[in-house]
Amino acid sequence: MKKAYSVYKFDRELYSTSEGIDKILNVVKPYKGGKLVIIVSQNNDLEKKLEELVDLAVSGEEILWARMERLKTEQLTFVEKLIPSSSRAAVETEIRLGFQNLGDVLKSVWLVSDCSDITRNYVRGMGNIWVTRILTEKLKSDGFAAEWVNSKELIDIKIGINGLTVLLDSSAVKINTLIKERGEVDIFVVTGGRGLSSDGKSISLGRHGMEVTASVYANILTAGELVFWTNSDGVKSADPGKVPAAVTISRLSYAEATELAYIGAEILHPGAFTYAMHKKIPICIRNINNPDSKGTIISDSSDENGNNLIKGFSIVDNISLLNIEGSGMVGVPGISSRLFSALYKKNISVITISQASSEHSICCGVSSDQAEEAKKIAREIFEPELVSFKINSIETEDDCAILGAVGDLMSGTPGISAKFFGALGKAGVNVRAIAQGSSERNISAMIKSEDATRALRAVHSGFYLSNQTLSIGVIGPGLIGSTLLDQIASESERLKENFGVDLRLRGIARSGKMILDENNLDMSNWRNLLDNSTLSTDIDDFASHINSEYIPHRVIIDCTTSEGIPANYLDWVKKGIHIITPNKKAGTTPMPQYRELMEETRKRGVHFLYETTVGAGLPVIGTLRDLILTGDKIKKIEGVFSGTLAYLFWRFDGTTPFSTLVREARELGFTEPDPRDDLSGMDIVRKTVILAREAGNSVEIEDIPVHSLVPGALVDVSLDEFMSKLEVMDDELDELYKEAISRDEVIKYTGIIEEDGKCEVLLKSYPKDHPFAGISGTDNIVAFTTERYNEQPLVVRGPGAGPHVTAGGVFADLLRLASYLGAKL
Repeated sequence: MKKAYSVYKFDRELYSTSEGIDKILNVVKPYKGGKLVIIVSQNNDLEKKLEELVDLAVSGEEILWARMERLKTEQLTFVEKLIPSSSRAAVETEIRLGFQNLGDVLKSVWLVSDCSDITRNYVRGMGNIWVTRILTEKLKSDGFAAEWVNSKELIDIKIGINGLTVLLDSSAVKINTLIKERGEVDIFVVTGGRGLSSDGKSISLGRHGMEVTASVYANILTAGELVFWTNSDGVKSADPGKVPAAVTISRLSYAEATELAYIGAEILHPGAFTYAMHKKIPICIRNINNPDSKGTIISDSSDENGNNLIKGFSIVDNISLLNIEGSGMVGVPGISSRLFSALYKKNISVITISQASSEHSICCGVSSDQAEEAKKIAREIFEPELVSFKINSIETEDDCAILGAVGDLMSGTPGISAKFFGALGKAGVNVRAIAQGSSERNISAMIKSEDATRALRAVHSGFYLSNQTLSIGVIGPGLIGSTLLDQIASESERLKENFGVDLRLRGIARSGKMILDENNLDMSNWRNLLDNSTLSTDIDDFASHINSEYIPHRVIIDCTTSEGIPANYLDWVKKGIHIITPNKKAGTTPMPQYRELMEETRKRGVHFLYETTVGAGLPVIGTLRDLILTGDKIKKIEGVFSGTLAYLFWRFDGTTPFSTLVREARELGFTEPDPRDDLSGMDIVRKTVILAREAGNSVEIEDIPVHSLVPGALVDVSLDEFMSKLEVMDDELDELYKEAISRDEVIKYTGIIEEDGKCEVLLKSYPKDHPFAGISGTDNIVAFTTERYNEQPLVVRGPGAGPHVTAGGVFADLLRLASYLGAKL
C-alpha cells in the first residue's frame, strides 16, 4: 500500500533559534525515506524587522541602510551557526541576493516616500523564503532528501463576495506535477500564506494563511495526518489561565472543534482546517516540547467512549446585548429578517440570537465596538413600530460575555442544560440570554463580563471534576500536620482511582511562610517547597485561595494548637469552607460564640468535624453523637482522656517517684515541652467541656473544678525551675497511691460528666477489676452510661496519643467529609 504524506506546520518562533530548529529535526527524524511536507513561516521578530525597514524607507531615515546590513549579518550568522561550511554556500548566496533585491526595492520606496500594500507584503514575505531555504539546507546537511517549494506559485485563489477561496483542482494539478518532477524527496519544505490570483497577482491568504496552506496541501495530497506543532499539549477544556484545572481534550470532532473555535477557544481557526476536513484527514495538535504526547486529535467523529459529555468551554469577551421588545412583534412575520438583513448590510456580525417563544422580544449579541451602530440601525428600521408603540424599546446592554459549552454527546442526553445552568446558579451567576442550536452541540449563555471567569470555572468543575473533588488547605505542618500530609500523599491516588475522591492539596501554611498551588501541590516534595517558599503567611489570603470557585468543595484542616486560627472558623463557615481540626480551642470558646459557630454550620450546610479533639483516633464524639441521634439518653460520661496522664499513672506503682516518671516521659516526648500543660489537667478540662456540650449541656471551662497536679508554688516559675523542683509533688502522690493500694484500687486522672451537666476533673481510684484499671501505656478510655447501656456501660478504648493515631483520626474525618458530600466509600 502506498504510504501517505504527512503535513506538518510548526510554531513560527522555532525558526528563530538553533534550539528551535533542533526540536523540528527531532520530530522529523522518522521521515528519512518517508513523505513529509513542512509548511514554513518566518518568526515574528524577522517579519517585524523587515516591516521596520519599509517604514524607515518611507520616512527617509538614513539609519535604514545600517539596519538592513545588520539584519543581513544576523541571517548569515544564523546560517553559519546552523549549517556546516560544506553545505551552506547556496543558502548564503540566496540570502545575499535577497538583500540586494531588498535594497533595490527600498531605494524605490525611499525616492517616492510611499509604499503600496503589494510592495509592503512582498518585503514582509521575503523572510519566509530565507527561512524555508535555511531549513531545507539544514535538512540536507543532516542527510535528508529535501527540496524547497514556493507555494505562492502553486496555490490558485479566487476572490469573491465572501472572501478568498482556494481553487483545489487547478492547485492540485500544479502541486502534483511539481512533486512528480522533483523525484524521490523525503521532505518538501514549503513557504506558506500566499497564493496566486487569476490575474497573476500574489495574494495573502489572510491572518491564518499558514494554517490554510497546510490544510490545502493535506487535502491535495490526501495526507494521512495534518499536524500543528505548538507549545501546548493540545486543545484545553477551557482557558488554563482562567481555569487552572483545565485538561487536554484527547479527541474532538470537526464539528466540535469548529464550535469551540467560533466561541473563542484557543484552537485553529475553522478556515484553517476546512480543506483537510473536506477529505476527513485527521488533524493533530501536539506539543513540540513534549513530542511523546498524543495531544488532541480532530477527526470526523468524537470520542464516543469519552467520560465528558461536554468537551470544552470558552468565553467570548467584549459583547453587547441588543434587545428589542414589544407586543406588536407577536405573530408578525419578517421582524427578524428586517433586523438581520439591515445589520448584514452594515457588516455587523451577529454572534448569538435568542427569542422568546411568545415573540414578545428578540435579542442578539454583537461586538461591543459595533453596539451603538447596531442600536441605531435597529431604531431606524423599526421607527414606524416605535412611533406606533408596537415596539416598546430597543436598547443595548454593554459589558457582557458569551459563555459557550460544546460537545457532540450533548445531543439527546437529558439533564445537560440543567447541570450547566445549575452550576451557574450555584456560583451566583445571572444569565441574561440563552441560545442553543438544533444540533444540541452548543449551549451559549449571555452573562455579565464581571462574572465571566467565575462562570467558566463553575461550569468546568461541574462537568470535568468529580463531585468529590476537594480543595484542601492544611495549617500547622507540625508533628500531627506533617504526618497527616504524608498519609494523604500515600493514599490519594488509591482513593481517586477506587472511589473517585479527588483530594487536591492546594496550600500549606505555618507560622512564618506558606505555599499555594492553583491545582495540586507536589505531595512528595511538600517539605522542600515549604522550606524554600518566599511567601509570607497571610491567613486571609490562604483561606481565599483554598476557597476556589472552580473546585466543588473546600476544606481547611487546622492542625495547630493556636487560639488565633479558630477565631477565623466562623468567617470560613460563612464562605462555605468546611473545617476539620484536632484543635480544642473552638470547641471550648464561650458558649455564645460556640452556639453561633454551630448554628452557622447547620444553616449553611457546612461541616465542622472535630472527632480528634477528644480521643485522637478513637471514635468518642461519633459514638456519643450516634447514641443521642438514635434516641438514647446520656446518664454519665466518664473517661481517661489524656494519653500523657494515662501513661504516668500506668507507670506509677510506688517503686519510682512520680517526679522521675515525669522527667522520663518528657524525654520520651510523651508530654508537652512544658509538662505543666499536661499536669494542670486543663487538657482534660477542655475535652470534658467538648463532650458535655456535645451531650447538650451549656458548660464553660471555668465551671469545671479541676485537681491540678502542679503545686501552687510552681505554677508561675520558669520551666527550668519547675523541672528542678518536681520532687515537691512526690509526697502527696505517694500518699494517694498508698491509700488506693490499701483499698486494692488504682489511681487514674479522670473527667466526669453527670446527667445534669455537672462536670469534674479529678484524681480517682478504681477497683482493679474496673475497665479503667486495665488500660496500659497511653491508652484512653471512655465509658458511656445510658438508658440502653445502664447495667454495663458502653466502653471505647484505645491509643489516645501520638501523631500517627491523631493524624489518622483527622484523615478519617476528611474521608467522612467526602462521604457526606456524596463519595461512595
